[in-house]
This record gives sequence, C-alpha cells and structure tokens, in this order.
Amino acid sequence: MQYRHLSAALIASLLPLSAAYASSDMSCEATATLRQPGYSCGGMPILSPGNDTRINAMLLMTDPARLAKVLANPKVVVPPTDKTGQLVVPFTYDFSGWVEIAQRQQDAANGNASESSAPSDSYADGEGNICRSVASGTQAFNDALAAAHSVPGDEATRLRSARADMANACAANGGSVAWTKPSALKSPVALQYATYLDGAYAFYRHDFANATKAFASVSRSTDPWLKETGLYMAGRAQLNAAQANVFDADTSALDAGKVAKVSLNAADTVFRAYLKVYPQGRYAASAVGLQRRVAWLGSNAAQQADLYDKAFAQWSPNASNVPLGQLANELDSKLLLTTNADPNQIRSPSVLAIVDLMKMRAVAAGDTSAPKPLTLAQLQAQKPRFAAQPALHDYLLASYHVYVDHQPQQALALLPQAPGASLDYFALSQQTLRAFALEDSGQAEQARQLWAQLIPLARYAMQREALELSLAINLEQAGLVDRVFADDSPIQNAAIRATLLERAANADLLRAQAKNPATGGALRDIATYTLLYKELTRARYQDFIADVSLVSDRPSDNLKPFVQTGGAGDAGYACPALRDVAASLQQDGSDPKGLNCLAEFVRRYPPAYGLSEEGLVYGAASQPASGAAAQPPTLGSAPSQFAGKGYQRIGSYQTVIGNAQASADERAYALYRAIQCFAPAGYSECGGNDISKATRKQWFNTLKASYPGTKWARSLKYYW
Repeated sequence: MQYRHLSAALIASLLPLSAAYASSDMSCEATATLRQPGYSCGGMPILSPGNDTRINAMLLMTDPARLAKVLANPKVVVPPTDKTGQLVVPFTYDFSGWVEIAQRQQDAANGNASESSAPSDSYADGEGNICRSVASGTQAFNDALAAAHSVPGDEATRLRSARADMANACAANGGSVAWTKPSALKSPVALQYATYLDGAYAFYRHDFANATKAFASVSRSTDPWLKETGLYMAGRAQLNAAQANVFDADTSALDAGKVAKVSLNAADTVFRAYLKVYPQGRYAASAVGLQRRVAWLGSNAAQQADLYDKAFAQWSPNASNVPLGQLANELDSKLLLTTNADPNQIRSPSVLAIVDLMKMRAVAAGDTSAPKPLTLAQLQAQKPRFAAQPALHDYLLASYHVYVDHQPQQALALLPQAPGASLDYFALSQQTLRAFALEDSGQAEQARQLWAQLIPLARYAMQREALELSLAINLEQAGLVDRVFADDSPIQNAAIRATLLERAANADLLRAQAKNPATGGALRDIATYTLLYKELTRARYQDFIADVSLVSDRPSDNLKPFVQTGGAGDAGYACPALRDVAASLQQDGSDPKGLNCLAEFVRRYPPAYGLSEEGLVYGAASQPASGAAAQPPTLGSAPSQFAGKGYQRIGSYQTVIGNAQASADERAYALYRAIQCFAPAGYSECGGNDISKATRKQWFNTLKASYPGTKWARSLKYYW
C-alpha cells in the first residue's frame, strides 16, 4: 500500500502512544488536542490533569528558558523530515534511556569524578553494586595526589598503586575487596591519604562505621581535597549505613521501618555541614541530591517537597547533578508514589498543585488504582497554603471548573482577562484554560480571537504548535476549515494542515490546495490524493475524471495509482485504468466490473488518513456514555465537509453478487472477496459486520457450486 508511508506517522500521532506512566496511571490515551481530562501518553506544554505528573513538574517548577531547551531535545521534537506526518503537540518525552545517556554526558562535562559519580540514576534507587563509583573515585584521588606537592614521589607512586589495586579488586569481586594498605609512608600528608584509602576500603566492604571514622579523620587534614572529600564521604558512609538493610533483594522496594535512624540523622548533619562550609564545593550538587534521599528514607514528605522546590528552581544543565527528566522521575517515584500523593503531607504550593491536578483526572469506571478524586471543598480549603502563590490556586480552581464540575463561567472569573506581553508556560496555561472556558460557555468566536491573539506571543518550545492546534480545532468545529489555509492564516504547522485536508476539507478546498503553487509538495500530494480518493469512493465519477488531470506527468509514488494503466492484482483479477473504471461507473453505477475494480483499488490503497474502510463512515469522534460530559473535540473529529456518503467495499461485492447479469468471473471474484473480508477472525474490515455467518456460508457454497472452475473457488478453503 504505497500511500501508507506518507500517513502512518500522522496516524501514530492521533492514536494511543506508548510512554511511561507516572503516579500509578494504568491507562493511556493520547489524542490530537490540548484538552486531556484523563491521563494522556502525549504531553502538553500546559499544566493539565492529563499530563504526566513529571511533565507538570517540569512546566511549573523550572525556569521556562531552561525548560524550553530541554523540550527542544531531538528525542522530544519531531524530526523536520516528517513535518506533515507527525503532530508536534501532544509530544512524547523519553524518561528512560535518554536519562541515562544524559547522565553520563553530564558527569563527563562537569568533571564530577568523585566517589559519588554514578553513571545513571540507579544509585538513587538503591540498586546496583557499591563499586559502581570506584573508577571515578580513583581518578579524583590520583588528580588530588598529583596536586599534593608535599607528598614525595615514591610515596605518591605507592599510594596510586594501592588505589588501583583496590579498584581492580572491587570491580572483580563486586565489593568483596581483598586489599593491602601501603606501608613505610613517612610524610604526614601521605599518611592522611593512606587513611583515606582505609576509609575507601572499608566503604567498599560495606564497613560503614570504620569508613566514617577514616573519612572524618581526613576531614581535618590540611590538604584541601582530603578535607573536603573526607567530610562529604563521611556523609556518604553514614547514608549507606542508614539504608544498608532497607531494600528488598528481589524488588528493590523500600522498607522504611528498617532505616537506621541514627545513621540517617548523622548523614543529614554531615551533608548540612558540608554545604555550609562548601556551598559551591565540588560535591555540592551531589550533597543536595543526597539530602533529598535522606528525606525520602526518613519518610519526611514535607521536607522532600521543599527540597524538590529548590532543586527544580535552581536546576541547570551545568550546575545540577541530574538531568531535568531524571529529577522529575525522582520527584514522582520518591515522593508522589511513596506518599500516595497525600496533600496533607505537602507544604510546597508547587508540589501540592501537581498532586491536585493529578486528582482531577477523569478515570474509567471501576478503576481502583486511581487516586481518590479531589473535591471542590478540599481544594478551596487549601487556599492558605497557596498564600505565596495565589494565582496558582486560582488556576487550580479554574481547572476544576473546566475539567471536573464543568462550570466555565466560574473558571473565567478566576483567570487573567488578558495575556501579558509574552508567555511563560504558566501564563500560557492560564490563557489556554481561559480559551477552553470560553468555548465551553458558548463563546467560540471569542475563544477563536484569543487563540489568534496568543500565537504571536509564543516564544518557548512547543507553545506555538499547541496554540495552532487549538485554533485549528476551533475553526474545524465551526465549519471554517478554509480559514486555516488562508494566506494570512497563523496556522502554519504542516501536520495540522495535512490532518484537516485528509479529514475535514471539502472538494473545493482540496482542489484549491492541489492547484496552489504556494502549498508545499507533500501537502499538494495529500490534497490531490484525498480529493481523487473521495471523489472515486463517493460516486463523484465525473469530477474524478476531470480532476485526475491534476496529477502531473511525473507523479509522486503516492499519486501513481490514480494514473497507472491497470492490470491484474495479486489475486489475478484484471482491472483497467481508474479513469476507465470511473467512466464505466458514470455510465452505469452498478457495472459489475467497475464495482469490483473500485473495491480492488480501495483494498490495495488506504484512504488518505489511514483509517479502516469502516472509518470512512464511522470516523467521527465517539459519543460519551449516557450522562457523561461531552468529550473534548480533537483535530479531525468534526464531520467531514466533503459531500457524499462514505464507501465500504462490502457494498460493491453485494451488488455484484446480487446481479444475475454479471459474468461468472465478476460474480466469483465478488463472492471470493466478500468472504475474504471476514478472514481470519470473522470481523470485516470491509464493512458489513451485521452480515450473518449463515450468509457467508451461503456465499461460500455458491462460489464452490456455481463457479468451481475459477481460480478463486479453487483457492478458497474456508469461510469465517
């Protein structure tokens, strides 16, 4: 099916996407709209109940300019080569492999070669062997020793050799280290380096008490590296002692009751001391991250939330010890999941807002895994906790009125009445929600004006694409698709235009775009393909004969089927050129050869927007269950403006089967194909699923009895 490569990626953007679920979400649907009342695999650049909590966290808690650079990562944004095939928004964000790669790159860029330099986030999850940091620690040790000019050369050589032996033994034995301390050292600083090695040796053997003593000893050294690293590693040793027995060996699940509180408090004290003495120290970013771990192991959700506030606010690719996506992962797994998102444990307005949005999600009936829904009274009672961010609380209330209780007028009273000079992600969220409320309150024209007003203000990644999508949906729902293609239209996104051409445009608009030299080549192909396909399948044969001239003498591969000379298909049934098929059907709409060949074309080539044949008829958005709120419109969900009834192959076959004047080959092929529609599972992609199995059996028997000599009767062995 030659056209599939043009539309497959577009369809992928409109159907459910695979992604990691955050905060125990068990279902996943992404649709082509910003309005996502339930959890969505597709991310939106606005604060939304449907967003993954990690995306909401990045949007709300990160500097917008820094976040925009993260969202512009090539693994997030659609490659330029597929502009007509994939919507940019909703977007997917890779919270898995990308994080590990970015961590390695960041460690190298920052020169973070300490005992703590893990190559991924596994250490923070309590997984992996303690020897994972031995290589980076060795490099840091050797660099510091080289700078210690008071250590004689021969002693430095022995110290380096001893450190290398320890590293080799650790790597080989997985922490069961066999090692000999260097002897005959005389210089005071060399002895202190040897004491540090004692501490490292104990650390890798999980002897955290002796490791702490050794590291604490060298933290009083006159050598600057030993002094700083010793203090930091004393905290690391105490933290490892605190968590030594808390993880299940099979699941890595945390048993908070097994945390060694004395060691945990000691680790907290040491990290605080380190950050007070070395606020810009070489391990400062790591120490801050380990403070979050201390709070997690101590089940101190309030402290965790406060620390995440600071971590997101101060995040930068150079100063932070984790990528932004990993920080969002950590917030989700170490706080939102472990506290079951209990708002009563959280003081931070930002983290509380993320929890509130999650609790506003629409969930499927009977879904017991979803968090308990938020009530309006609970949200209103939180107002004092948002005293420092009153606009955020107003936004949450407005979100509740849009997504939950459907009171758009109350939402409008809570939101800014006009945008500022530019839009950060929170301001975009406010104005987007305002436009939704305008649409819900019957003010579609005012919403349309707002969408258009906002587009020139977009300055950060994905904002413009999001606004263009929402304006396009508004215009489509109003029957104003032609405005999307006006010369002064602010909607320039090629995938949005492609979707509307394929799903919504009437014949005049398609024909105009097929002829317009200013339309890009891919979009011209889409317009031409869709126009000819729909004309042919909606019995507008005369128009098809006239418009097939729009295909050039050197057509693209996608358009070649409309002008090829004809021939036998894969089942050996020969058809003339499509122009001749259309001419035959123009003369006689029940012409058996013409109907079989029309069906053959549809079987071999998909409709432009890639739906099944039943989708040609039933492609409108699904209706909500009785009593449920109407589902938000999505791009391409409005009834098509193209005149004529949708086509299903089964209708052509039934007409030929019922035509006593049809030739043996024509009827036999129609019977064969009608039965094949239901292979192999008994469900038809040709339409006609109301046709009984008894009728299909009758077709099978007729084919075998009346046309036994045909190749189709001989090849067909079953009916379904």
